[in-house]
Amino acid sequence: MLYLFLALAIMSALDLVGGVIWLFALKGRWRRRSGPEVGAEIMAGQMEEEGVSLGQAFRGQGVSAEGEVELSFAEIKQMLKARRPAAIPALLALSGLLGLALFGALALWLAIEDRLVGTLILIVMVYGVIRAVIGLVRAQ
Repeated sequence: MLYLFLALAIMSALDLVGGVIWLFALKGRWRRRSGPEVGAEIMAGQMEEEGVSLGQAFRGQGVSAEGEVELSFAEIKQMLKARRPAAIPALLALSGLLGLALFGALALWLAIEDRLVGTLILIVMVYGVIRAVIGLVRAQ
């Protein structure tokens, strides 16, 4: 049974990755920056984490790449009602995320020796899956 849930969790993870890549290909916005300003921002962030202040002017170069995809439950629901094929990557990503959470928690529950901890993890994951499904159903 453990191997079944592990296999389902792995397949869900592949669905999640495939859906996210497909979403980025369709609706993703990418931003790439380079130059001394980016290098100074990166360096200042790293030094701030270490608690050191930047005493001298930074003279190096840096590269930053950022990407984002925004999609709400309401948009997914509208695409499903309109039977648009653009809903497929969103559904892949959503079902992959929910499947990974659920089947991963079930596999962990079977694999972990402390049943109390495993049960708590399973309860939290099932609650999250139920809340996501309710959010999708209630979306306008």
